[in-house]
Amino acid sequence: MFKQKKKSFKEADTASLVSQRRDRQNMAEPNHKLHVTVFPWLALESTTDVPETHIGYLKKAFDGLSEPFSEYLQASKPDWIVYDILHYWVPPIAEKLGVRRALFCTFNAASIIVINGPSSIMINGRDPRKTVEDLMDPPPWVPFETNVAYRPFEARRIMEYPTAGVTGAELNDSYRTGLAYAGSEVIAIRTCMELEPEWIQLLGEIQGKPVIPLGLLPAKATDDDVDDDIIEWLDRQRAKSVVYVALGTEVTVSEEEIQGLAHGLELCGLPFFWTIRKASVFLPDGFEERVKGRGVVRAEWAPQGRILSHGSVGGFVTHCGWGSVVEGLSFGVPLIMFPCNLDQPLVARMLAGMKIGQEIPRNERDGSFTSVSVAETIRQVVAEEEGKIYRGNAGSMQKKVFGDKRLQDQCVDSFIKFLENQRAGM
Repeated sequence: MFKQKKKSFKEADTASLVSQRRDRQNMAEPNHKLHVTVFPWLALESTTDVPETHIGYLKKAFDGLSEPFSEYLQASKPDWIVYDILHYWVPPIAEKLGVRRALFCTFNAASIIVINGPSSIMINGRDPRKTVEDLMDPPPWVPFETNVAYRPFEARRIMEYPTAGVTGAELNDSYRTGLAYAGSEVIAIRTCMELEPEWIQLLGEIQGKPVIPLGLLPAKATDDDVDDDIIEWLDRQRAKSVVYVALGTEVTVSEEEIQGLAHGLELCGLPFFWTIRKASVFLPDGFEERVKGRGVVRAEWAPQGRILSHGSVGGFVTHCGWGSVVEGLSFGVPLIMFPCNLDQPLVARMLAGMKIGQEIPRNERDGSFTSVSVAETIRQVVAEEEGKIYRGNAGSMQKKVFGDKRLQDQCVDSFIKFLENQRAGM
């Protein structure tokens, strides 16, 4: 699921690709403005704040919006609805009202293919992968060799992941996603052909739909709401020496894992800035005092883009959420990867294959790791001669793909042209 600020349907429409309303009476006019409504996942907070046993109730509450959404869509009459992959009841409503349908996937193509597969399999519950061992190999619908697969402890987490807190197929993520794909007319995805062309092509073949890469949609670094003390601290550090640590808002990290990462940061000897999601996280006794001056721990929101864009930052310890990875690499920062669940291990495998970062070694059976391995991986990627390949490749990929604004703008422009040319009645 995706973290989004709660929006009314009116606000979501205003935030769409082109936000000018028009009446159906103007459809005969050849130059009427494109009208697109964007319907994201709606949430007041991160889904990690909801107990796993209650996620089903969140979905059930969300599904209660189907009737008011139908009324909104009938009144606003957009050309297209762009919707999230869990919005399985949107396509039939839109189709009935003559609104064209585009599914927006915020995952990268390789991950979504390995996780899901053809829509018919998702809808009918016929995924042939039934065991931990099955998930450790690429799925049968991937025809080429790849290292994008789960390790034993990751596969076990996937098998144990709760799909619903209350019973009902409509609350199962796979079922919802399958219907969302099946009801779409085009798939828009946050990636680009320069990064994973074979996976994008395969996604279209599997789902039987045109797939349009939207580009990576990198965030822009701004000075808005940036505390002066953060920038002043970064300014005092040597170029490319700081390790930025952030494990996202949708990740549950155990106390043991937090302690291991903390000891590793202490051992690495490099300056670091660690953004922790909750102040209640238990750090090792005396940790902050021992790293005082060299390390900063911030238990509140921090301007991630502004920090990653600073010249002192030389490495990014990340959970490998696709959005975080894109943000880091758009500034050419090499990755120290600590994937936790769902798509994150798959993203890590793909990027490790490109040698733009290195995973922290973990026991493949139980996922355990040592603070020494954390320290060694950080130092190698950020400071040591052996890690030059990661630093060089991250910089190269920034220029060629992740930070190429012209390339990213072309992807968005192509999608808008597709929507304009494929409106109903044209």
